[in-house]
Amino acid sequence: METRKNVFYNVLLAITQVLFPLITFPYLARTLGPEHVGVLNFAESFAKYFVLLAALGIPIYGVREVAKATSDRSLLTKTFTEIFIINALGTLLLSLVFLGFIIALPQLAAEKSLFSWALGYFILQVFQLEWFFSGMNQFKFIAIRSLVIRLCFIAAVFLFIRNTNDYVNYFRMQVGLAVILAAFNGKRLWDLLDFSGFSFAKLELKKHIKPMALLFLTIFTISVYFSLDTILLGFLADNESVGYYSSALKLNRLFIGVLSAISVAMFPGLVSLYHKGEKEAFVVMVKQCFYVLVSLSMPLVLGIVTCAPEIIHILLGTAFDRAILPLQITAPLILIISMSGIFGFQILSAVGKDKSILISALIGMFISIILAFLLVPTLKEKGAAITILLTELAVCIAFVYFTRKEISLSNYTTVFFQQLLGLIPYLGIVFLFKLFVPTLLLRLLVIGVFSLAWFVVLQLIILPDTVFRTQWNRLADRFNKEE
Repeated sequence: METRKNVFYNVLLAITQVLFPLITFPYLARTLGPEHVGVLNFAESFAKYFVLLAALGIPIYGVREVAKATSDRSLLTKTFTEIFIINALGTLLLSLVFLGFIIALPQLAAEKSLFSWALGYFILQVFQLEWFFSGMNQFKFIAIRSLVIRLCFIAAVFLFIRNTNDYVNYFRMQVGLAVILAAFNGKRLWDLLDFSGFSFAKLELKKHIKPMALLFLTIFTISVYFSLDTILLGFLADNESVGYYSSALKLNRLFIGVLSAISVAMFPGLVSLYHKGEKEAFVVMVKQCFYVLVSLSMPLVLGIVTCAPEIIHILLGTAFDRAILPLQITAPLILIISMSGIFGFQILSAVGKDKSILISALIGMFISIILAFLLVPTLKEKGAAITILLTELAVCIAFVYFTRKEISLSNYTTVFFQQLLGLIPYLGIVFLFKLFVPTLLLRLLVIGVFSLAWFVVLQLIILPDTVFRTQWNRLADRFNKEE
């Protein structure tokens, strides 16, 4: 029951992460134009890259350690303080490096005001504490907190960004909202932790260094191909290319975020099951997650590839036509990154195979760097899209290879090809309504409604014993009992 609630709140949070940008991003794109959208995404990617480095593996390690300490409040307080101090020290050190880059690099110095606010945004991320609240299974708090912050952000976008000269206000708003977020977190921390018998003398920072170092190397290598793509595009091409590429990738990452929320919500439960020795229950939970993610991501990939022109023209306008092909190229990332989430950051991390994750990430890093320098200077946003696609595919294959050593994957291929065959009617739906519905928005809505109808028929009627049918039957039984 607790896991289902966590999934519900995390998916609710991820849906708001999709819906809110769908409100603000088209407005920003049309108001600021490709060049200013490009420089904003360049600055945001630069700041988030430093956030990843300063995290020192804490997004994974912190969740795991907090989940282990939840039953002992004093141990929990000690563990949190140790990890937070390490995170804060890393942030302080890297903020000096960030400042040095603003002064030394011409691309950053040309937008000194923007990158200075981006530096403030980076420093304040240490107070986000997502790792702590996830480890504590505080997904309801995370969802409500984020909903309030995002509503404030939407209001601020329409109030303070009115023309192309207002693009710096984007990061000013981010800094302001980060301060509000820190206040929310401070109040919640005071309720969950117990500092009454706390002593700095008892802190053991060193014991975290070795396991975090391995995870840091993993996070660093992942950050090279996950965040550095936009930064390299900014250096090797131009801000306009960044605008087209980042706009396409951002649209796909909205859906990736929703699907990843399922994995994130299940991760503490998986860690708990594995350390309790309940391997059978662990395997069952992983299979359920795999089924849900594959069955949802495949239709999304197909829909985005076939309807990319409509999506770009409706959301961003014809000025972003060059984002159509990158959107189609990067659409399979929805499926690929979902699979990486299961095989890498669910199974391998839960069983403590951090070295396997590192090797997979190193493969991705080298492929990303080589392809970026080969493809981006000539193909620009298209080259960046091909680079991230092939990189993530290689990482996913490596994750699957290492996972096969831990659990059997014999039933997984059956589910994969079963869902693949189920895509055929979606193709018919798309091409039929593309022929007969002339209006862009109406066409997308009709395709979406009929695709959803086919999904329900496939999962609840045609396919036997699906996760969706099981959950539907449980809801029906509960409803009948209440009557």
